[in-house]
Amino acid sequence: MPYAFQNVIRKQYTPVPVPHDFIPSTGTPKPHILWVGCSDSLIVETETLGVLPDEIFVHRNLGNILSNGDLSSESAVEWCVGLLKVDHIIVCGHYDCALIDKGDGSELGGWHKNVTKLHHMNEDHLERVKSRLDDYCRHRRLEEVYVLAEVGWLKRQEIVKKAIEERGLQIHAFVYDKAKNACVRLVEEKEEN
Repeated sequence: MPYAFQNVIRKQYTPVPVPHDFIPSTGTPKPHILWVGCSDSLIVETETLGVLPDEIFVHRNLGNILSNGDLSSESAVEWCVGLLKVDHIIVCGHYDCALIDKGDGSELGGWHKNVTKLHHMNEDHLERVKSRLDDYCRHRRLEEVYVLAEVGWLKRQEIVKKAIEERGLQIHAFVYDKAKNACVRLVEEKEEN
């Protein structure tokens, strides 16, 4: 994933509020959304989207990380995309995530390695472009960039690429703000709102 980080830290994107009906409820008890979130985000996914509990399959782990080879995460994606045939996947990070906030996660084994790489590459990039952000803004940007990197990784997976091409599966990057109890969607410049 390090090469993908080089591309993602330079992406231009805009955080836009997620409206309550961003993904309309089908009103049927069949999952059409896979939500990948962080274990400690405290978000209530169904309230954020305004959908029934049976319409959403929630997978949580440390830092909403998909790209580290975790069998549980890979299984959730396989199950939801291949068998349930969900229409949407949301990767949702959250501001003030302790896992993303730490620069060195060596005590976590391999779980944190990509986050550590992203920290270094993001700081190098910010220094090169002479961006002067305070720590609060740097952390928020780091969380956003990490979510975009995970979305990018997900889009490169064969089962996901096939579902995008064949049936229009959509992938969304969200970040939850606990203080505001609201999510933003990260819209890349090439996307349309």
